Amino acid sequence: MNAAPNSTGKRAIATWMTRGRARPTRTVPVPMAEQPDVRARRWLTFALLLAQLAHVGTLDTRITVVGGAALLLATCLRAPPRAFLWRAMLLVATVGAGVLVFATHGKLFSRDAGMALLFLFGPLKLMEARTTRDFMVVWALGLMLYVTSFFDNLGLLAALSVPVVIIVYITAMRLFEARADDRTLDVRSNTLLAHLRGAAAHIVLGIPLAAMLFILFPRATAPLWGMRDVAAARTGLSEEMRPGQIAQLIKSTETAFRVEFDGRRPPQSALYWRGPVLRDFDGVAWSIGPAAMQAAVVASSGNGPDANEGKFIDITPEAVARDGVAYSVTLERQDTRWLPLLELPLAYPTGPAIDNNVFLTDAQQIGLKRVGTAAMQFRAKSLLRAQYAAAPPDGQSPELRTGRASVNPRARALAAELAAQYPAPEARIRALVTRFNREPFFYTLNPPLYGGERGGTAIDEFLFDGKRGFCEHFAGATAFVLRAGGIPARVVTGYLGGEYHPAGYMIVRQSDAHAWVETWVDGHWWRLDPTAAVAPDRVERGLQDALPETERLLVSGRGWLGSMALANLWDAASFSYTKWVIGFDRDRQKELLNELGLSGLNAFAALGWMLLAITGSGALMGAAWWLWQRRQEATADDSLREWRRLRRRLNAAGLVVASHETVSAATQRAAQRWPTLANEFTHFARHYNQRRFAPASAQAETTAPRLSKLPFAWQLRRRQS
Repeated sequence: MNAAPNSTGKRAIATWMTRGRARPTRTVPVPMAEQPDVRARRWLTFALLLAQLAHVGTLDTRITVVGGAALLLATCLRAPPRAFLWRAMLLVATVGAGVLVFATHGKLFSRDAGMALLFLFGPLKLMEARTTRDFMVVWALGLMLYVTSFFDNLGLLAALSVPVVIIVYITAMRLFEARADDRTLDVRSNTLLAHLRGAAAHIVLGIPLAAMLFILFPRATAPLWGMRDVAAARTGLSEEMRPGQIAQLIKSTETAFRVEFDGRRPPQSALYWRGPVLRDFDGVAWSIGPAAMQAAVVASSGNGPDANEGKFIDITPEAVARDGVAYSVTLERQDTRWLPLLELPLAYPTGPAIDNNVFLTDAQQIGLKRVGTAAMQFRAKSLLRAQYAAAPPDGQSPELRTGRASVNPRARALAAELAAQYPAPEARIRALVTRFNREPFFYTLNPPLYGGERGGTAIDEFLFDGKRGFCEHFAGATAFVLRAGGIPARVVTGYLGGEYHPAGYMIVRQSDAHAWVETWVDGHWWRLDPTAAVAPDRVERGLQDALPETERLLVSGRGWLGSMALANLWDAASFSYTKWVIGFDRDRQKELLNELGLSGLNAFAALGWMLLAITGSGALMGAAWWLWQRRQEATADDSLREWRRLRRRLNAAGLVVASHETVSAATQRAAQRWPTLANEFTHFARHYNQRRFAPASAQAETTAPRLSKLPFAWQLRRRQS
């Protein structure tokens, strides 16, 4: 009894499956409105190129080459092929891009790996893009790629590129919906130049609101681009020093930071900007050592005091009044943990970006618990003094280690000889410095490569053979010989001097990088700069005057296009941008609000002013947009203006008319919905087509279509009901 129903059900299922297999498959063509034309594809390629150019020099070379080649291939395509082989190749290329990023960065989920993926996936997606939705995905990938470039570059030139790139991307969005062959659009308003003007108008209208929000919105206590931990600098000073490393850095004229002094300006010879203090020496390189890093780790964890935590020096108010100096530092970017401060800091620096984020080591270094990657501002106070009291280092201190006994035997013999001749540490130090002054030592950016590959005899070769070196050679050799003779010593890296800008602030460049020595004698750590014995002009006047004539051009490129006036103007603009835009923190906001007469605002008052500013700027933008639209409407063709008005009426009456729909098709649908007005709709379409598409001689005899015989939207809705 149950077999019949079961067999009937099986036959029904079999019939249904057979019909499903027999039904021919067909590809539904994509509507013309969803297929952006070649003009939109080419412009989107240009927009993606701008996003990629913003990353040139920051991404790995392999990523840059592969991504550029993919974009070039996408440029050659007028439309993506539909062949299955092409889609399979794109799939393989996508997987290959992921493999390349993983091989380059060792992972796929990180900041740098994410930027690399965006750099590669944008062109690959453009190769297969067909519909407006596909183009919008490429548009979003390109815009995200451009925004991520600000992780590595927040300079003035990058800021000036923002309005240009935004205009390009808004224009691309407009071109997605406006085909070049769309006859329903006015020819004059559908040119590339017209779309560029429209995109620029959007930008101009948004400037007042953006400015108001920038000024009034409460500032965060840390940079919005976040913080990250780094072990060493990618640019600037590192936490390790090898022979020749600072000499290479000297060749860069990039700005490290700018300084504004409160009151008197210190002399050039007192401008020692303290950076990483290098205690450990392994026979080849000097490094910051585990003690300072332990202090950083303990400070970051907040687990209480540490043995390596330092204390500020005790100083009398009279000494502070005599030798103290207050100043503000604006860093271009902060890639290292250690803040550049004049010797010696009197207190923790202050500023929204570093409040509750600093610690002090026993070497008078001030470091950051969390290291940022962008511009930073802080205020500090230091004592211009070359020595400070400290307890003697113990026998296990890294300031006494010289590495393996086989390292630099001749320098060790020199240390023993000096110790025998000059038992007093002060006399021994003077004898070593006098040796640099009397013997033919030379200060140069191009010293020989000492020590070969292993480097275990680099100091010997410098002291006794080559005698040509830069500041790190003299500092490293001095610290090693002092240690070998039983005198505690360490290498300090930082910056020396700076250049005053006509606007009144000081510019400290990477070319001002320097290395000197600190040695402990008679209960004090003393600054000892052996470079001054060989090249005193380096301390008194600056780097250029200390170098040989043939090497000054390597560090003199401070004029822009040969004009110092233009270089000074550009630097002043860059400093103002860094100070008031990138570094617009809590304190800067308070200063600006005080100048505007809005000091002492509480949270509710600030919110009220913000809402008022948004309302006012919104009304202003709305009025400007309305006037601009009226002007566009007035300059449009009469027949096209009448068609736009009719389309608005039909849409308001409930008959949706797409932007790509022709006048004849729209009026035909309108006549079907309102039969009593069929003649009027037909009359309008006939006059419109004759006016727009007839020969020029016939157009002169045809009047523009009028809406006088057609009712308004509310009348159409009433007739329909």
